[in-house]
Amino acid sequence: MSKRLVILISVAVAAVALAAGGAAFAFAGGGHGDGSDSEKPGALDDGKELVPQAKVKLAQAVAAARTAASGKVGQIDLESDAGKVFYEVDVGNREVRVDASSGKVVSVERQS
Repeated sequence: MSKRLVILISVAVAAVALAAGGAAFAFAGGGHGDGSDSEKPGALDDGKELVPQAKVKLAQAVAAARTAASGKVGQIDLESDAGKVFYEVDVGNREVRVDASSGKVVSVERQS
């Protein structure tokens, strides 16, 4: 099996798992009940205006972040810094920064 196929399958499995987790959270009545997207784990919170600049899809960024930290996926933001766009994905007690052009994890920081 080629490396590209393995990566593609991994990303697809991660996307399905993320979608299933989000659906389970929604049906379980998660969040604070005001209907805002900022409370849904795994949903893009801030930076929606930067989506057109991101070459990497949200599911791919989450899959990359989950390779660098373990735990539940929380808030996800798109941020611009020095002309580059990054996903900031909360995973467990870590904030994982993923380059939105390459999909590579560029930093992992412990949240306080």
